Amino acid sequence: MKYSLGIDIGGTNIVLGLTNENGEILHLEQFPTKHYDVLKDYLDELTKRIILLCEKVEDKSNILGVGIGAPNSNYYRGTIEYAPNLQFKGIINLKQEIEEKLLQNGYTL
Repeated sequence: MKYSLGIDIGGTNIVLGLTNENGEILHLEQFPTKHYDVLKDYLDELTKRIILLCEKVEDKSNILGVGIGAPNSNYYRGTIEYAPNLQFKGIINLKQEIEEKLLQNGYTL
């Protein structure tokens, strides 16, 4: 069975889900966005939760990828740019930051 992770970054909550190839949600969780004032702490928590979802899959090679939806996201750059409803201002290199944190923990999604 193949799996994917979906992440919805909102101004109030972040919702993460693990789905199978049939689109069934196997695991779903959320945590508050506004609880984190420092971007590093927020990204650390997001990465931790991504890893926890990945650990629910026995064979990590069956995880096809991660999709992230975010306000004012730039698909081509992998960034969030000046999102009005997030407390983190400016340009956030989300894709790069998450990839680096996952690599540090042995994941290459």
